[in-house]
Amino acid sequence: MMKKKLLLVLLLKLPFIFSGIFSSTSHADSPITSTSFYKPYLDVKMVQRAHLEGVMGIEIAEFLSSPENPIDVKAAVINALSWKFEGKNNAEFYMYYLSLLYHVPFTELDTDFLSADEIFCLGYLMVIDNYFHPEIAIPLLEEAYEMKKDSFTVSIILALAKAQTVLDKDWCEVWKLTERVLRNKNLKQDLRPEATKLILNYMILYKEYCK
Repeated sequence: MMKKKLLLVLLLKLPFIFSGIFSSTSHADSPITSTSFYKPYLDVKMVQRAHLEGVMGIEIAEFLSSPENPIDVKAAVINALSWKFEGKNNAEFYMYYLSLLYHVPFTELDTDFLSADEIFCLGYLMVIDNYFHPEIAIPLLEEAYEMKKDSFTVSIILALAKAQTVLDKDWCEVWKLTERVLRNKNLKQDLRPEATKLILNYMILYKEYCK
């Protein structure tokens, strides 16, 4: 019941969050908006499509839910969908798709219905759609992490989302959250090295504040 309420609360908060975006501090340069790691995946047609269209469609939603597609490529697709200052609604569309896929009313969509990949994708879509309020997506990303603790991809996206939450408070912690993942030798390196490098090249800029 708690999980069901979680998704409903996430949905209900979206209109209010988006309406308050213009009164928030701009984070155009931030962990979520400045780590365009999809570029090394442009050889994948769905990543190309996401980059060109920037909007969730049935084909992209199906790709994200398919167990045949690797988690890193799904993350690259979402990253390629990118962000807009005024926000996007890709997460909401994906929720509608999932409710149809699992034959449940939209407002009753529960993470118990979803795979770890779907929970991760929904969480990552939410944080990119509304990067001003990453805390809304973190419970989903944490739930996905609990199911895929060995995934570097899942771990680094969770770290970026958490880094986004402390961006206005502690720039050193922004780096430390990333560094912990990079130093974790127990993780399966399921993100392309070139993509990891793009994330590192931006996030390491915050390291100088750890003095």
